[in-house]
Amino acid sequence: MIDQCDCKKIMATYETLFEIGMKALQRVGVLEADARTTMDVLLCADLRGVGSHGIQRLLQYVPRLRDRLINPRPRIVVEPMGPALKQVSGDNGLGPVVGTRGMKEAILLARESGIGYVGCRHSNHFGAAAPYVLLACEERMIGIAGSNAAPTMGPWGGLARLVGNNPLAIGVPCEGDIPFLLDISMSVAARGKINDMARRKERIPEGWALDSHGRPTTDPLEALKGFGLPMGQYKGYGLAVAVDILSGVLTGGGYSTDVRSLVYHWEEQTNVGHFFIVIDATRFLSLEALSESMKRMYRNLREAPPINPEQPVLISGEQEAKLEMNRREHGIPMDPRVFEILKGLTEGKYDYEIPKF
Repeated sequence: MIDQCDCKKIMATYETLFEIGMKALQRVGVLEADARTTMDVLLCADLRGVGSHGIQRLLQYVPRLRDRLINPRPRIVVEPMGPALKQVSGDNGLGPVVGTRGMKEAILLARESGIGYVGCRHSNHFGAAAPYVLLACEERMIGIAGSNAAPTMGPWGGLARLVGNNPLAIGVPCEGDIPFLLDISMSVAARGKINDMARRKERIPEGWALDSHGRPTTDPLEALKGFGLPMGQYKGYGLAVAVDILSGVLTGGGYSTDVRSLVYHWEEQTNVGHFFIVIDATRFLSLEALSESMKRMYRNLREAPPINPEQPVLISGEQEAKLEMNRREHGIPMDPRVFEILKGLTEGKYDYEIPKF
C-alpha cells in the first residue's frame, strides 16, 4: 500500500536521505559498499511510496547492528548447487546486502542457463521485495523474489502463531512502458498498521484480525495479542506457507517459529531466509516481441471501462512508478520527528523508542 502524505510532513531529497543512511550505517561498522547497497534498497521503497520498508527501518537495523544481532561485516558464502542453482549463506548480514547478492547471483545463472534459482539463509529483514525484482527487470529479465518473516498469523483454522506475513514479488520487463510489478505480503493488513491504529485509539476494520481466542475483533490491542488474518482466507495462508518453504525449508535455514521478530526479540538473530528466481525471457522470444505482447496486454487492461470514471484501471506497479518519478524530482515526504532521529543516528544519538512496525 502506498503511503499517504499530509501537510505536516517535510520533503527530503533522495540525496539527503542517502547520505544520512550511509553515515548512520558506517558509524556502526557497516562497510561502505554494503551501506550503499542497503540504502539503494531502502530508498527504492521510499521512492515508490512504501515508507514502512524505507529508510525508517534504520531505526530498527542500527540497534541490532550495535548489539551484533546483525553482523555489520558478514562473510557471505555462495555455493553452487547445480547448473542453475546456488545457495547463499548470509552470515547474519543485513537483509538488503544478502538479498541483493542473492538476486545478482540468480541473474548470472539466468544469463548462463536461461533460469536461475538462489536460496538465501542466515539473513535478516530485507525490506520491500520490489527492489530485487527491479534489478532483474533492469537486466531485461523476469524476476521473482520472496522472503519469510516472523510468524504473526495462525494456520487457517488454527490458534497458534506459526505463519509469517511472507512477501512475494514478480517483475516482468517491458521496453517502452513500465515493468509489470506485483509486490504483496499475505495478510489483510500489516501488523504495523494495526499498531498505528492502536496508538491513535482507533478501531480496526472487521476482517483484519482475530483475538487470542480466535474470535473476530475490531480492537487493535486484542488483535495484537491475537492473529492477523491472511488475504483471501485459506488462499493467502497457503501462499504464505509456500513462500516459507521456498525461503526457509528448501534453503536449510529458519522457517515458521525458527524465524524471530526484528523488533520483539532482542536476544536472538532473526534467521530470515529469501529466494530469488530469474528467467531470461529472451530464450522464449525476443525482448521486442515480449514487450509488444506486454503492451498489448496493458492496453487491454487500461481500456477496460472503469467502475469509477475518476479512477482508471492501472497496471500493477504503475502507481508506484509514477510516484517514484515525482519523488525523485520533488523529494520524499518524511515525518519531521523521524527525520531528526535519523539525523541523530549519524552522530551516535541512539536514545529513542524503537518503532514496532
